[in-house]
Amino acid sequence: MNIAGVLLAGGQSSRYGRPKMFEPFEGIPLYQHSLNALKQNNLSTVIVTTNDELRPFFQEDSEITWALESTKHQGPLFVLYQLLVENPSVDWFFLVAADMPYMNAAFIENLVAQIEPHLDAIIPIQNERMQPLAGLYNRSTLEKTAELVANNRRSMKALLDSVCVHYSSFSNEDPTFTNINYQTDWPKGDS
Repeated sequence: MNIAGVLLAGGQSSRYGRPKMFEPFEGIPLYQHSLNALKQNNLSTVIVTTNDELRPFFQEDSEITWALESTKHQGPLFVLYQLLVENPSVDWFFLVAADMPYMNAAFIENLVAQIEPHLDAIIPIQNERMQPLAGLYNRSTLEKTAELVANNRRSMKALLDSVCVHYSSFSNEDPTFTNINYQTDWPKGDS
């Protein structure tokens, strides 16, 4: 089974005011935490999706593949569609947002272990809230993703409402899904 880890790193950071993924957290850029979690799982490949504007700010890394968004700032569903089209040999894509300081290898291993042949997606849920930017998407979602993109619908929820999803519950205390949207979102005393 071919599983690609995908770091979603092309966002505008409009609420933050500047590209947040390059802000330091525990001594390394924020995006590096999610990237390290993917790399520690021996996935078939690790892809960083970004745009030509942000690409020069990333550290060079021979262990990853770069995927530049064909049209920037179209959102994660568009990026998923582009990945599905451009990587026909990949069975599953593990999407992880670049703004999650507590993303970790154990979480990724946990979700990968839940793969079943009949599933289209495996999505964590915490406090009754879906976490679609920390989940697995099967190649089988291509047709529905293409349809949504063609109809200018960019909601990950719209995709998940129309495919076979396993929702994996996580404790409300689990910090894995903490993300940084505003400068005031940083964990106190950690940055």
